[in-house]
Amino acid sequence: MELVSTSIGKFTVDLFNELNEDNKGKNIFFSPWSISSALALMYLGAKGNTATEIAEDPEHKQAEDTHSGFKELLTAINKPRSTYSLKTANRIYVEKTFSLLPVYIQLSKNYYKAEPHKVNFKTALEQSRKEINTWVEKQTEGKIKNLLGPRDVATSMKMILVNAVYFKAEWEVKFPEDNTVLQPFRLSKNKTKPVKMMCVRNTFPVLIMETLNFKMIELPYVKHELSMFILLPDDIKDATTGLEQLERELTYEKLSEWTDSKKMTETLVDLHLPKFTLEEKYDLGGNLDSMGMHSAFSSNADFSGMAQKGDVLISKILHKSFVAVDEKGTEAAAATVTTIVTSSAFGHVLKFKADHPFHFFIRHNKSKSILFFGRFCSPLE
Repeated sequence: MELVSTSIGKFTVDLFNELNEDNKGKNIFFSPWSISSALALMYLGAKGNTATEIAEDPEHKQAEDTHSGFKELLTAINKPRSTYSLKTANRIYVEKTFSLLPVYIQLSKNYYKAEPHKVNFKTALEQSRKEINTWVEKQTEGKIKNLLGPRDVATSMKMILVNAVYFKAEWEVKFPEDNTVLQPFRLSKNKTKPVKMMCVRNTFPVLIMETLNFKMIELPYVKHELSMFILLPDDIKDATTGLEQLERELTYEKLSEWTDSKKMTETLVDLHLPKFTLEEKYDLGGNLDSMGMHSAFSSNADFSGMAQKGDVLISKILHKSFVAVDEKGTEAAAATVTTIVTSSAFGHVLKFKADHPFHFFIRHNKSKSILFFGRFCSPLE
């Protein structure tokens, strides 16, 4: 499991850097855990050079270890529980004229609980698109609608990998709703936009990195199984979002080091955090190609571990993810009593005001797997 968590962590930073090339100064949000498990599903049916490139990509070196590691991780993260809800929709849709190998169907069910589905791209394209969208919407509690637009599908398609993820959890320390007020969010040194700013005073684990001019806070969800980490620059010191220095320094090794509980200090904090929703959609083909996964999307693709015919290739890898952060947590939940901590017991109070662009990620604490990674640069209209 540790091998898989590390590979997901490295993949997180690599994919963020790729997405950043096309989205400078914009919001970014994706689920590296969910994309990695989708790629591992492809890896299961890949052979030769195609398999090598996919393995190079999220650093999956030993096939057997990878799949058993993912199975363990998926079981740990997806097991039904009351503290949070996390739903991943991973499915391969194949043109029905292809004959999938029984061994591939069996392995994908065994490791990933994902049964490939046949659709009729050739003569019932619109019906196939709607069928896929309906399934994704159902898997994500209605949050992710219309994953596939009319332009995302074509009659020439052989195979499409659909990947969507939905998450809902409550904060361990909730924000009193009465404290939420409209405040300016600084997009850059001289531009602002109004945002609903939540506020709470409580103790949280904090890391202050003076050399890199940022601080980080951990916001645990109920029962501490998951946490959101927020990386906030001290101020906007560059000509864009204020995140340039942090993004230059960002590596998985540093993220692991920064989030080590031994490095963080329980601190009384006045925390100001925007109430926000992000929904992003990416066609990851170009990004993964840039990261070295060339043949999977070309006529040289070798998915002979999946299908009889040699001309199967991935037409698209679409990823859409949704997050809503509010006073109760991620997504609305039932009303609860909020505890307020006064400063008299502590003396000094640290101000952590996320009123300018920041990075955030949600981690499964036991496995240290990064489930979601994002950059918040601007409130949505």
